[in-house]
Amino acid sequence: MTRRKNVVKLTSELTAKQRNFVDILVDNWGQISKVDACIKAGYTTKDPNKKPHETASRLTNPELNPHVCRYLEKRLSQELNRYEKDKLRTYKVFERLRNKAEEKNQLNTAVNAEFRAGQMAGFFIDRKEINHTGIEGMNREQLEKRLSELEGKMNANKKIIDIQAETITPEE
Repeated sequence: MTRRKNVVKLTSELTAKQRNFVDILVDNWGQISKVDACIKAGYTTKDPNKKPHETASRLTNPELNPHVCRYLEKRLSQELNRYEKDKLRTYKVFERLRNKAEEKNQLNTAVNAEFRAGQMAGFFIDRKEINHTGIEGMNREQLEKRLSELEGKMNANKKIIDIQAETITPEE
């Protein structure tokens, strides 16, 4: 069997199924697997030994189908840009959710939606500071004071249990 010559294809040379596969995968990103997208795009296996995951793997392999991978990357970057640039859309979603929650008298949910919108706008900043103060951060007087406190605790706990051995002589 003669093998086709490996020619670099452009994204414009995608088949309808390949384009549909990528579109379904991107539209449902994180909610659907490559195999599910492959099945929804209409791929079937003629050989019973080949499974849909093999087709999905081949479609997303840059060595076998670089034009499909380029189209996938292009669609993912378009989707990412759409969400990064369009913050107004996200504000409107939070506003709609807040209004629906207020109508149902769910004030906790309404406040949470407003808080998230404020976080996105930069009104609320979550700052957490963790201070680890060890002996490295202490000056001499603080170190001596801490050592005397520890010595006092050790002396107070010295005689917690007072046990003495009893000697028993065997009776003859």
